[in-house]
Amino acid sequence: MKKVFLLAFALFACISISQGQVAVGINFQTSDTFITVGSDPNNEFFGEARLGIGHDIGLELMGGYNFMRKSEVNAYVGLGLGLLGDHHHKHHKHHEDHNDIYVAIPVGVLITPFDTKNLGFLIEAAPVIANHHDTYLRGGIGVKYTFR
Repeated sequence: MKKVFLLAFALFACISISQGQVAVGINFQTSDTFITVGSDPNNEFFGEARLGIGHDIGLELMGGYNFMRKSEVNAYVGLGLGLLGDHHHKHHKHHEDHNDIYVAIPVGVLITPFDTKNLGFLIEAAPVIANHHDTYLRGGIGVKYTFR
């Protein structure tokens, strides 16, 4: 859990130093629900912190690249590094309480259909490679609001 707090502190320090717009959102993924805070998702390169609040508490830092930027649709690919507190396994005798470090490669589309371009809807899929679990594919939808 100490690693999660250290990772969160580092991320929020980077966000506070950055001079870009701030975006917040919520992603409903097959593996977890994430509350997100990051830089402007309309930039060519953007960053995001994702706090997992579903089954386990976790933190993921993701850097993304918009390979397609249109007025209403951005398509992106990214690289995420995450830390997931795997506390639900401690109730089984054969599992210890441990943290999982994982890598995710999110690919997604952010759709901003309104004139203000502040509110967007996203669809994302990501292969996830973890050290204590098998590799799996997560997918989901979300809502993102950018403060401009």
